[in-house]
Amino acid sequence: MASRSLTLMSIISGNGRAGSDQLAFNISKGLKNKGHRMIWGCPPDCYLIDDARKAGLEIFNISRSGPEDMTVVPALVDFCKEERVDIVNVHHSYARHMILSARFRGPRPKIVFTRHSLSREIPLLGKFFYNFFVDMNICVSNLIRKSLILGGVWPRRAVTVYGGVDIDKFENVPAEEIRKARERYADRRVFTIGIVARFPSSEHFNPKNPTIKGHDVLFGALAGLGEDFNLLVIGPWKERDIESAKLLAHYKGLDLRKITFCGYKEDMTPFYKIMDLNVLPSLNEGLGLSIIEAMASGTACIGASSGGIREIISDGVNGLLFRPGKSRDLMEKIRLIIENEELRSSFIARGKETARKMFDIERNVLETEQIFYNLLAS
Repeated sequence: MASRSLTLMSIISGNGRAGSDQLAFNISKGLKNKGHRMIWGCPPDCYLIDDARKAGLEIFNISRSGPEDMTVVPALVDFCKEERVDIVNVHHSYARHMILSARFRGPRPKIVFTRHSLSREIPLLGKFFYNFFVDMNICVSNLIRKSLILGGVWPRRAVTVYGGVDIDKFENVPAEEIRKARERYADRRVFTIGIVARFPSSEHFNPKNPTIKGHDVLFGALAGLGEDFNLLVIGPWKERDIESAKLLAHYKGLDLRKITFCGYKEDMTPFYKIMDLNVLPSLNEGLGLSIIEAMASGTACIGASSGGIREIISDGVNGLLFRPGKSRDLMEKIRLIIENEELRSSFIARGKETARKMFDIERNVLETEQIFYNLLAS
């Protein structure tokens, strides 16, 4: 069993820009490179669809008019039967609902959910589905697995496989790409801080409310820092989101001249190289891939002591943790990093070790492949 090639389908329902989408894509490429037939299910406007084609993944379009649209289910069922798909691996809530709907129509594949975020309270019907209709829940951190089990999912239906990144890609970046990024976005004369996170805002955005990734906490911390620095804000690309972020920074008292809004970057590798410090202040993070990417790149990191971030950063060993939501505590930790170059260097060295030892995408692919083989053998 463990030697045969499998027919696998990976499904995302997002736009392809989230860290979970990139992780799903990297796992799919890895499984394809190991000789498996890999089908990439995604919306037709997915940001990653061209990259998926270039990587040799087959495309199955997940077209929908809204979150409740299940019209693609019959086509999905027929496809899985005709193509003899062994396993369908889904990565988002819409895709989960879709594949569960398909399960009632009798598709042949085993169903695997990859969980990228902490589970909220699971209703009784959800527990029934996840224990009897889902063959395995893969959790990208131990905390996510614990949250599922506390919610009523059987321990044998949940396993941890840490999310990973291509370590060599982030470690070995062409010098010319780094130079271009530095000339456009950074200033060697000042300390460069980065935050890599989405910033979804609504038409009625209110800067008084907490933000999903903790931009408000970071802006508040930097407003009171009293040091010269340049903040790179990477992730928000819609004009409305950027304007809302500017409004939030102004509300927190942060000088906008100290912020560079870089937009969304398909290739993040040179940007971590021009940062002196990467900060992830999320209050509720399933894992925190941007921290892993930064560590692999050789960038010092600070994260909120929340969620899966605590499984990456060992406080005072390979980075610093601060009390979630506390701008003053974050400010003090940032100042410590700025003023203590020796400490920063030690965090960089140990961060690289952590990334390579625990979060290499090759390890993720191997563990995922083994789970798939075990499911088919059971």
